[in-house]
Amino acid sequence: MTRRWFATLVLLPIASVTLAQENDRKCAIAVNVGSTDSRIEQMIPELREEAAKAVEQSAKNVCATIVSGFPSNPVEQARQKSADYLLTIKLTLLSQMVLPPNGGLNGPANTAAAPVGRVPTGIAYARCDDLLGQAFAFSYKVTSLTGKKINLEGSHTMQGTEYPLGPQPYCLAKFSINAVRNCASEAVKKLKSKKRI
Repeated sequence: MTRRWFATLVLLPIASVTLAQENDRKCAIAVNVGSTDSRIEQMIPELREEAAKAVEQSAKNVCATIVSGFPSNPVEQARQKSADYLLTIKLTLLSQMVLPPNGGLNGPANTAAAPVGRVPTGIAYARCDDLLGQAFAFSYKVTSLTGKKINLEGSHTMQGTEYPLGPQPYCLAKFSINAVRNCASEAVKKLKSKKRI
């Protein structure tokens, strides 16, 4: 009987430490950012870094790793890095024209040509010179690599009210960085709310 108690007293701390280490294990999230727009593609390395930072800042028990998808696909790379989840973020520019209700283009086509206090009509989101006639959109999807079923995704197309009030020559870089930060943060928050991390 004394031996059993002695063995229990010796093994109990070891089991407690092992269990604590398992609970302290960081959840690994692989991050991949992509776009079909050549201007955004030039920023991809920086955007992947921003997304990885946002993932790690969103939860203490999470670590991020970056996958590119080359030469293998992102899922394979994420598995090779022992990731629990793959977060895929896509940034897109959509061609868009906005016509006034009467069907014609009867107002200034951009902010620079608009009189003070008037909103331009015609080309959508003309307040950003590098986005003339285009709307900025982003989406994300979380894929479980551990066999757990999960359906986490989100998307957003920026509306006119989200663009700067005055004319700006360059918006695309700022929008892209903010989009990957928002997607990464939202994905981790949803994982936390579903008790997956």
